[in-house]
Amino acid sequence: MEWNKEILRWALVIGAAPVWLPFLRTLWRDFNEALREEGGLFGTAPTARELEKIRAQKLTEPDTLVSEPWLKPGDRRRTRMRTPAARPRPGSGPQGPGEGPRTPRFR
Repeated sequence: MEWNKEILRWALVIGAAPVWLPFLRTLWRDFNEALREEGGLFGTAPTARELEKIRAQKLTEPDTLVSEPWLKPGDRRRTRMRTPAARPRPGSGPQGPGEGPRTPRFR
């Protein structure tokens, strides 16, 4: 019984590789890119000339951490459910004194 569980575990790990392998590869590249000025995760520190090239390349790349407001100044947030315009319908609503029948209202 224990042997079958071990085979099942390895089959799940290998079978799920198309999901977790690209994820790990992306993490590895991001960490190496973030630590490029220090030599990466397991690399040696770059020379002064290489460091200049790295910093010049970083200046040309767009910043990935940019905070943008959802609403710009002057924009108005629209509601999800639009309500009809507030205009009186004929035959409904309060009318002037002595004009037509009034419908009873619950309080």
